[in-house]
Amino acid sequence: MGDRRRNIGQERMDSDAFSRQDAIDTFRYLTPVNRLFGGIRPVISFLKRESRSWSRGQVYHILDAGCGAGDVAVAIARWARRNNHRIEIDAVDDHQPTLELARDRCAGYPEIHPHHGDVFSQTENRYDYVHASQFLHHFPDAEVPAVLGALREMSNRRLLVNDLIYAPLHYLATWALTLFTSSVFRHDARLSVRRGFQIDSLEQLLRRHDLNDYRIEKHFLYRVLLIMDGTSHTPIEGVTPQ
Repeated sequence: MGDRRRNIGQERMDSDAFSRQDAIDTFRYLTPVNRLFGGIRPVISFLKRESRSWSRGQVYHILDAGCGAGDVAVAIARWARRNNHRIEIDAVDDHQPTLELARDRCAGYPEIHPHHGDVFSQTENRYDYVHASQFLHHFPDAEVPAVLGALREMSNRRLLVNDLIYAPLHYLATWALTLFTSSVFRHDARLSVRRGFQIDSLEQLLRRHDLNDYRIEKHFLYRVLLIMDGTSHTPIEGVTPQ
C-alpha cells in the first residue's frame, strides 16, 4: 500500500470558478463535519498537551493557514479562553468570498485576525505555531516538501498539519454521507479523501526529502496530525525516524 498514488484531480474550491455561493454551500456542510468528524479534535488535543509548558500571561501567536470559514480558528480561541491562555491568531485564506465567511464567523473573537492573501506571502511574520487543516492534501506529492518547508520557516515552535487519511472504507463512508449534499461539496469531499495520505507513504515522502524532525499521530475517523519542529524549537517528544 505504500506505493499508492494520490489522486491529483482538482477540487472545485481550488478553481477560479469557485463562487461565493459555492463557498456558502461548501462550508454549510464542512463546518459541522469538522466539528463532528475529527477536523478540530487533533489540534485541540495537541494544544492541551503543549500548553502545559506555556507561561501564564505570555501571548502565543498562531498562523491558521488556509483558514476556510474560520471554524478551526474559533475552536482554538474558545479553548484558549476556557483555559485562560492568551493567543493571537492570523487566519489567512486566498479566496476572498471564503475569507468573508471567516470574518463573519470570527467577529466575536478579537484575538482572531482574518486576512485575505497567499499564506506563503506571510514570510515576514513569525509565529509560535503554524496550523494547517485539510490544506496539505491540495498539493501533489512533488510540492509537499516545499510547502512544509515554507510553513516551518514561519514557525518558531511547531508546525501542525491536520489532514485526511485515505482508506477505502473512508472513501465509501464519505461517498454515502455526501449523497444528499450540494454538488460542489459532494465532489470536493469525495476527492479530498482520494487525495488524502497513507501514513507509510507520507513517512517515505518525508524521509526522501530529509524532513526528519516530526511526529505522526493517527486520530479517530481517519485523521492524521503531522507535528514538525519549527525553526527555533525544543526537540519533539516521542518517536522520530531513525
